[in-house]
Amino acid sequence: MRKAFVTGGAGHVGGNLVRQLLENRWQVCCLIHNDTRAIEGLNIERVHGDLTDAAALTQQMSGCDAVFHSAAYIAIENINIPLMDKINVGGTKAVCDAALLARVPKLIHFSSIHAFQQKPTSQALTEERPLAADSKAVPYDRTKAAAQRVVYEACEKGLNASILHPTGILGPFDFKPSRMGQVIWNILHRKMLLTINTGFNWVDVRDVCRTAINCVDRGKPGQHYILPGEWATFRQISNIISDHTDSRTAYAALPFWTAYTALPFAFILSKMTGSRPSFSRGSLHALAVQCKDIPGTLARDRIGHSPRPLRETIQETVDWMIDNAD
Repeated sequence: MRKAFVTGGAGHVGGNLVRQLLENRWQVCCLIHNDTRAIEGLNIERVHGDLTDAAALTQQMSGCDAVFHSAAYIAIENINIPLMDKINVGGTKAVCDAALLARVPKLIHFSSIHAFQQKPTSQALTEERPLAADSKAVPYDRTKAAAQRVVYEACEKGLNASILHPTGILGPFDFKPSRMGQVIWNILHRKMLLTINTGFNWVDVRDVCRTAINCVDRGKPGQHYILPGEWATFRQISNIISDHTDSRTAYAALPFWTAYTALPFAFILSKMTGSRPSFSRGSLHALAVQCKDIPGTLARDRIGHSPRPLRETIQETVDWMIDNAD
């Protein structure tokens, strides 16, 4: 039986990945931080530690057949930048150093579509696109690009690592929830009766995890793979939820620019409620600067990436949210 070491196992990607690994008869060891709802009740080994402590990670990875590095600090605002650097860049370096010292046969690094330069948006986004390099780039984009360069450096030292770039991730077992998971919840509970006239490329978290497991045996060392799904607007997502629940969830789609005028109100509301704002200048920037044409040919042909229909993803995510409502 093969054994996997998973960082970020209690996150949205990690929780789904652990489930699929167990279904595929892997033993799983998870590096745990705090919130463990995504892996409660699962037959796994749990270890606690610092993601940036390479010495401890080396011992924890010893004897593993693969490392899946999904831990990351995800934020699209200019907040906690030093912590983002520490986790996304420093943590990746420690994981790579430990994998080398432990002689782990394979490392799968989860990056993001945001690690690439988004312009020109009129051209297809493929693996040939340069990584974000501008010092003025959004901090999350910059740190994910920097982390990928760390992986490349480790590959030059002998690490067998492949890198995955999912687009916008949706799907079940999103306990925290993720930002887009919160949007789905808001639409479901009629808290977003007005949507904005824009969208994104969305991919099912379960398809990303299945492809990650495929990549252990089929991924080329030092190669990165883009994992797209299906492009859809927020209004289309709202319509799918409406059809599935037989309840109207939105009344109109406003022009994209109107979202900027509502930023102060979203900020004030978040302060009053103590919750994360439903959108921010950073999230609007991510939507404004994006490529719609993301073919994903390399991942499809080389590592078997096969995304399911978006409608299926949204319906099953909604069902999971209803079944797991507090």
